[in-house]
Amino acid sequence: MSMQHAQLFEKIRPAIDSKIEEFKHFQYDAITAEELWRFCVEKKWRKKNIEQLRLYEVIATIFAVRPSDIVSFNQVEFLQSNDWFAEVNTDELKLLLGPVNVEPEYVGSVKD
Repeated sequence: MSMQHAQLFEKIRPAIDSKIEEFKHFQYDAITAEELWRFCVEKKWRKKNIEQLRLYEVIATIFAVRPSDIVSFNQVEFLQSNDWFAEVNTDELKLLLGPVNVEPEYVGSVKD
């Protein structure tokens, strides 16, 4: 986080904390203030110069975020990551992704 982003984060921290409390009220306890901030910076303001945003625009954006927005954003980021199988070795990958040589079981006879 750049110095200017960090200063803005601290300046609007009460609004962020308020939004996090709202999330907790709706049973979204896992979302943190830093996660909310990162979502806004990387998704909502990615094409904007954050330093030029007005304070009311920043706070309005934060208050408009829904928990599902952050969950979806995190899911897309996970799916775009390159290391899905980082902890799986080559033999395990072949076993998981290779062809299955299992003959089908027949439960009964076929009647005409």
